[in-house]
Amino acid sequence: MENQIIEVKEPKERILNAAASLFASKGYAAVGVREIADLAQVNVSMISYYFNGKFGILKEIILRYFQEVRQIYEQTLQKNLPPEDALRTIVGELVNLMKNKTIFCKVAITEMPFNLPEFSDFKAEVVRLHIDYIKQGLKLIELFVDDPKYGSIITPAMISLIFSHFLFGPLIKKVWSVETDDEYYDLYAKTISTLMLEGIMGIKKLIEQNNQGEQK
Repeated sequence: MENQIIEVKEPKERILNAAASLFASKGYAAVGVREIADLAQVNVSMISYYFNGKFGILKEIILRYFQEVRQIYEQTLQKNLPPEDALRTIVGELVNLMKNKTIFCKVAITEMPFNLPEFSDFKAEVVRLHIDYIKQGLKLIELFVDDPKYGSIITPAMISLIFSHFLFGPLIKKVWSVETDDEYYDLYAKTISTLMLEGIMGIKKLIEQNNQGEQK
């Protein structure tokens, strides 16, 4: 990760890369501004100039993540795909986003310091954004029920289904000894989409189809 940070010439991007790397490995609370500045190879004053402190860096990371997610939903909706194809497309693009920008996405999803008063309004807004995007995806297949009781269950479950692998990636590799290449992530997106659309029985059919294909 250090080499990637050094290769980025713009100080603002170096700061973001350094902070994301440190937040992902140590947690937001355990990282200091000086540590970020040292890894980004900038003066501490540059962090104040661009972000007004550590909290501003985290806000920027989270906002960039949600901009990417919004773009995925908007581009998919513009294609006017059949509902099931639209959902599969959204899941596939979200998986690609996590695969290509794992550290930034992991920080955006997991490193929200909920106990900080200055974070409460911003936190509530980004959570609402995420819920709205998930609602759009669910409405595409007419699964969404506008009831807070069910929404509070379905929305976190949907998010967890898509992103769980990337949050526990190193552990998964050790336990299952799988090669996480492009082919794996294509299967990952297909499996998650099938689980959302058809449940466990759909996964059973998917495995049977794949096994039959391998035998031919």
